[in-house]
Amino acid sequence: MCKKNNHLVEIGQRIKDARKARGWSQETLAEHVNIHATYMSQIETGKVNMTINILKSISECLNISMRDLVSDTPEEEELPKLLRDVKAGYFRTDDEERGSYMKAVRGIIHAFTSRGK
Repeated sequence: MCKKNNHLVEIGQRIKDARKARGWSQETLAEHVNIHATYMSQIETGKVNMTINILKSISECLNISMRDLVSDTPEEEELPKLLRDVKAGYFRTDDEERGSYMKAVRGIIHAFTSRGK
């Protein structure tokens, strides 16, 4: 028999971290996903089991893969590509945008490195 797990809580925390890294409130994300803010709160706290359609909408709005929302660890082979993409994105921005770009990258790194603390 399987032990009770905390998958919904873990997924909710990843959603919350990604939302905060983007600088959005629960209400803002809920509005983008077209759900009620109370329901978004329940998702983030792991109190409800959302549909796959809602998870897909959340991942698209936050620009994060569904896999990253439901999985504990990123694929090792994806990391080098991800780092190349971050570097390329940085060099595609102009000098004025680079500060904002780095702030966003730091926010994402902070969200994922502070998870579980």
